[in-house]
Amino acid sequence: MPFITLPDPRFALLGRHDPAEEKACLWWSGSGIRTSLACTVLEADITWQGTVHSPWIGITLDGAPVCRFPLTAGTRRYTLLSGMDGSVPHEIAVVRDSQPAQGSDAGPVVIESVSTDGEPAVPTERPLLIEFLGDSLTVGEGTLGPVSANEWRMAWISVLSAFPSLVSERMNADMRVIALGGWGASRSWDDRTENRIGRIYGQLCAPIPGGEVPADFPERQADAVVINLGTNDGSAILRKTSEERTGAEDLLCRRAAKLMAEARSRNPRARLLWAYGLCGKPMEPILKRAVETYLSDGGHDAAYLSLTPSSGLGSRSHPDRDSHRRAAEEIVKKLREMGV
Repeated sequence: MPFITLPDPRFALLGRHDPAEEKACLWWSGSGIRTSLACTVLEADITWQGTVHSPWIGITLDGAPVCRFPLTAGTRRYTLLSGMDGSVPHEIAVVRDSQPAQGSDAGPVVIESVSTDGEPAVPTERPLLIEFLGDSLTVGEGTLGPVSANEWRMAWISVLSAFPSLVSERMNADMRVIALGGWGASRSWDDRTENRIGRIYGQLCAPIPGGEVPADFPERQADAVVINLGTNDGSAILRKTSEERTGAEDLLCRRAAKLMAEARSRNPRARLLWAYGLCGKPMEPILKRAVETYLSDGGHDAAYLSLTPSSGLGSRSHPDRDSHRRAAEEIVKKLREMGV
C-alpha cells in the first residue's frame, strides 16, 4: 500500500495548528486528522521526540472511540485499524488523546503519512466549532484507569472520555482544546502566577519546544468558547491568609475577565460560557463577578454556568466519567439556550 504524505486535502486537520508548518502537527489534546474512508486496514508513520511521558493516540469511528495506544520515541509505523469491512465507509479520526507534557515533549506529535487499502475522501465539515479552555478537567485527567491509580501518567488522561468531546459529539461540532492540568485563570494549583492559560493563549503551544511562536495565523472562528478554569486557582487561594486572599481573588477576577476578552478577540462571533463547579465552587462568586465585569466593560454574548459537583471520583482523585457526562449535558443545554 502506498503511503500518503500529510498534510493532504483529503484529511482535515483538527485542533490548533499553524498552516505554515506544512505538517500534521498534534500540539494540544484533541488535535489530529479526520477523513472519510472505507478500508480493511489503516497504518500511519508517527513521530514523537521526548522522554518519560509518552503521549497517547486515540482513534474514533463515526465519533466513537475504538482504539488507544501510547507512542514510542522516534518515527514508528503504527497499525491504527485492521480487520475492517472494506465496503463500509466511516468517518475516521486520529487524535492526540493526552495533553502536552512540559519537560518531556521535545516537540509536537507529527503524523508523517498514512497508508490504507481504501480511498480517503474529504470529510464533511461539521457545522460548529467549539473551543475549550481549561485545566485537568478539560483534558480528561482521571477519566480512565482504576480509582487506585494516583501516579501522574498520560495513561489516565483522555480527552476523548472528557466533557469537551462529549459536548462536541452531541452538538455535531469540531473542537479545539487549549488546556493544561494544574493551570488556572490566574495561577496554578501550586500558586505560580505564570502558569495561567491567558498567558499562553496567544501562542501556538508554549509548553512544548517550538510552540512558543505567536498564534498569528488564521484559525477557523469558534461558534462557542467554553472556559472551565478556577479549580486550581481556588486550591492556591484557599491556602492563603485572609489578607492575601482578598488580593488574590481580585486578581482572579481581573484575569478571568481579560481571558474572556482575549477569547472574544480571536473569536468575534462566539458565545462565551464560563462553566465551573465540577470539583466544588469556592471561587464561584469571583468567577460570576468576572463574567459581569467582562459584560460591563463592553463584552457581549457571555454567561456563567454553575456545574453540578462531581458525584464520584475516577483515577487521580478526579471526577469520574459519569460526572463528565452530566457536565456535558449541562453545557450542551446552556449553549443551546445561548443560541449556539
